[in-house]
This record gives sequence, C-alpha cells and structure tokens, in this order.
Amino acid sequence: MKTIITMLVLTVLGGAVSAQNIKLPAPKKSGGKALMDCLNERQTDRNFDSKQLSLQDLSDLVWAANGINRPESGKRTVPTATNWQEMVLYVATADGIYRYNAEKHELELVKKGDFRKECGPQPFMGVAPVCFIYTADHNKEGRITNPEHQKEYSYHHAGYMAQSVYLVCAAKNMATVVIGSVDKEELAKVIGLPAKHIVIYTQPVGYKKK
Repeated sequence: MKTIITMLVLTVLGGAVSAQNIKLPAPKKSGGKALMDCLNERQTDRNFDSKQLSLQDLSDLVWAANGINRPESGKRTVPTATNWQEMVLYVATADGIYRYNAEKHELELVKKGDFRKECGPQPFMGVAPVCFIYTADHNKEGRITNPEHQKEYSYHHAGYMAQSVYLVCAAKNMATVVIGSVDKEELAKVIGLPAKHIVIYTQPVGYKKK
C-alpha cells in the first residue's frame, strides 16, 4: 500500500511531465523582467542542463509561443496573417510528444517515447529537457489559399513564436536555440502529422548549464 501511494505522489509531483495529458498551471502574465531588458539579454545558448522544467516555466513558455491572450475573441499571443491561426505547437520531452491545446492550456499526449533526438542532429538535443516543434496545419481554411503563400506566411508566424520563446528565456535566464537543420519530413512521420500539415523548425529549451 505504501509503495502504491508513493508511486501516486511521484506521478503527481515528479517533474514537469508524465506520459499522460498535462494540465498546466495558469501562465504568469504580469511582473518579471522588463521587456527592454529581455531584448537586451536575448541570445542563443546551446549549453543546456538536463534538469526538467517546472510546470510553471513550461506553462509560461507555451503560452508565450501560441497561447490565447484575448479569451473573448480567441486571439493569440503571436499574430498570424488574416488571423489564420494555422500554427500548431508540439512539445517533445523525455516521456513523449505533446500537442499544445491553447483553449484548455493543456499538453495533450500524442505519442509516448523520447523523440527529442529526432528534433535535430545536434548532440545537445537529447540533453535539453524540452523541444518545441513548430508546425503549420495547411488543411485549415482561411483567406490565404495559394500554397506557396501559405508556406511563406507560416514561416513568418513560426518566427514570431520562436522570438516570444527567446524573450521568455531571457526573462528566466534559460537557454534556447532555433534548429533549422531538422529532417522535417521524418519528424512529421514521427509525430504522425496528416497531409498538408508541415514541420517548420524546432527549438530546444532548458535551464542553462552551470
């Protein structure tokens, strides 16, 4: 009985993620470091600690990347052309790949297993505790219908998302880098993305290695 209780406690409290859906705490939307300080300190850092992210830090990061900041309209923290909102954020951890549900502010388990090394060829991909995967759902209808224009706009939108993550990392003194050298088609297969749903690039995130 004691063993079962201990396992239940570890499931609830142990680290930032488990192999189930992750209900995130509300993001902290006030306070913190000044925006101009964050811009001044924004930088690429590839020296990751393997320590798991706290649920609060993970919550703040995914919300900054593609969260809802105007619940009355469903609009996001980052802009998309004609409010297309075609961007879908996935999060890879040592336990699985999760899809960010902005409406519920929850990470939904898509696939169990550690696929962080499929998010890029660099050796630190397996060290950073979390890797964001920026994808675009071009099945979603909108005013942008030309396939080439859709792809171009989605790259812009992913850039806005990545910069928001960079600024949160600057505010929290965390490390991050955008990875463009990922095998996008292979990663799409790993996630199980449907046709016309494309991977743009990835972004590992973690605490700085001391």
